[in-house]
Amino acid sequence: MQGVSPGTDKGEMEKYSLIPKASRCPTCLGECGHVLYTVDSEQAAQHYVLRELDPERNLALKAHIEHLWGQRSCDIVRCANCGFCFADPYVGGDAPFYDLAHDPSSYPGWKWEFGRTLNALVELRAEGKLRDFLLLEIGAGDGAFIKRIAPALTPKQNVLCTEYSAYGIDAVQEYGVDCRSQDVRVFPPEEYAGRFGVICMFQVLEHLDRLDELFNRLNFLSTNGAHLFIAVPNERRVEFNELHGSLLDMPPNHIGRWNRESFKFIAQRHGWGVVKHEVEVESPKRRLAKHVIYRYVRKRQDRHTLANRVERVRWPLARRILKASAVGLYASGSLPEIYTLLKAPMLGDSQWVHLQKHVAR
Repeated sequence: MQGVSPGTDKGEMEKYSLIPKASRCPTCLGECGHVLYTVDSEQAAQHYVLRELDPERNLALKAHIEHLWGQRSCDIVRCANCGFCFADPYVGGDAPFYDLAHDPSSYPGWKWEFGRTLNALVELRAEGKLRDFLLLEIGAGDGAFIKRIAPALTPKQNVLCTEYSAYGIDAVQEYGVDCRSQDVRVFPPEEYAGRFGVICMFQVLEHLDRLDELFNRLNFLSTNGAHLFIAVPNERRVEFNELHGSLLDMPPNHIGRWNRESFKFIAQRHGWGVVKHEVEVESPKRRLAKHVIYRYVRKRQDRHTLANRVERVRWPLARRILKASAVGLYASGSLPEIYTLLKAPMLGDSQWVHLQKHVAR
């Protein structure tokens, strides 16, 4: 039995279906869960590439998503034990998927999770717990975080980054830091075994499958007592978005919705402990701005909506003017949701966790 479909042509999702399903949770390994909703390959492809604007690319993306899933649909399941929400099939996007789904874009600048991690590293150094440490950043973007860390806290030669985009790799290497286009799960073992005292993953983990393989590799690469800093989307904000006409956390881009309990379970299974867990507190203005934009982006996926028609306008200036009007119109239609959002500071975009590896005895 499948859950409700939030199809882009069928209106907004009012609630999750909560249909029982026995699917193994990737974090706690429990097998009791509930289907929140189901999406098919057509809906997923439309989420990323509007068929009205680029039908060939949309069709190619739909076919590739079906290839990744091995079927036409995907359930979003919530584990009854730890609350982790995950795509079933639990398969992340690959390079061809991201080539089809996303146009190249600039990377964000300084982020809340960068600052939180920087402060934690400064505190650890002040306490004498880190000295000229080796740092690995997985998915470094264009190096916004690393540029504040090296050489301020550790020499550039002590830093290694991974990144898939050619632009990001070039930017990091131009700064003088080694950056590789490699999946950390297949990192060369003989060169880096047990070397890194700090590992960072910002907005990466929610994209990854094969979690046990990932944490086994992190264990192999890290020192005893190493520090692991992770940032992922705030699951409370994701749920708010999905139930209030905003964007779905669509697979196969995001395939895992993390929370403190799911971090605790996977950390314990792999010899790490949770040191701190925090949720970003955003200003009401930022929460509102993101909500109205995400609501518009969700609306435009439906070919019958004003937003979709606006996206089809050929003249850029006219499209920008009409888009601003449509965003305002959709915002005015969600005043109860806006009130809830403005009164809930814990609905920031990100959550941050600091894990520490247990010292082997």
